[in-house]
Amino acid sequence: MFHSVEAIVLQLIPHKDNNAIVKLFTRESGLVSCWISSLRGKSSGIRSSGLQPLTIIKAVIDQRETKQLATLKEMNISFFPTAISRNIEKSSIAIFIAELLTHCIKDSATDESLFDFIHDSIIILDQTEERCSNFHIIFMLNLSNHFGLLPKNSFTKETPFLNLEEGVYQAKSPMHPSFLFPAESECINTLSILPITSFHEGEIPSSLRKNILHGLLKYFEIHASMAPLKSHLVLEEVF
Repeated sequence: MFHSVEAIVLQLIPHKDNNAIVKLFTRESGLVSCWISSLRGKSSGIRSSGLQPLTIIKAVIDQRETKQLATLKEMNISFFPTAISRNIEKSSIAIFIAELLTHCIKDSATDESLFDFIHDSIIILDQTEERCSNFHIIFMLNLSNHFGLLPKNSFTKETPFLNLEEGVYQAKSPMHPSFLFPAESECINTLSILPITSFHEGEIPSSLRKNILHGLLKYFEIHASMAPLKSHLVLEEVF
């Protein structure tokens, strides 16, 4: 059965003979993996250049219960993040976000609110003229809110340690190493209320940014069953 969907490209995996698998997050069907035949064929109309991570497309998908993978039959680009592709800071963030989403979105159920958040975030990242050094941190906090994973209570002077395993702020550091110290915990608590549209208002001391990022990655590994990422290493070099 053919479906026309709005989709965000998360990952393109080349196969031999010009074939490929593309992972899409769609408004209508959630996460969908599609087979592409003849990626560079003249008649297909599908090019790898139009399937870069975080490109927003209109796609025609052939999805049948008898097949493990859907097939991408046609596509048109709705929004290509040109500014992202030309800026090392933005492109590093985009690669990180795409890998993050690929690892933590596992459900094929429809989630239009999540789709709209990711869609709007891509456009904001592409079009902003603000410094983007904290964009990925604000994005992760907003994403955790969509997943219902934000800590259950708030940072206070009495509860200054964020226990990453339990997802709570508490009075003392836990016996295990998965926690953040007060300065980092307070920063996360403050930033967690910022919408992605206000990412540039979030202030993170450069001395804390790496520890906060590592803490959030550990948090996602624990609470979203996410495998460890690799692209954050590039972010640490850029910012």
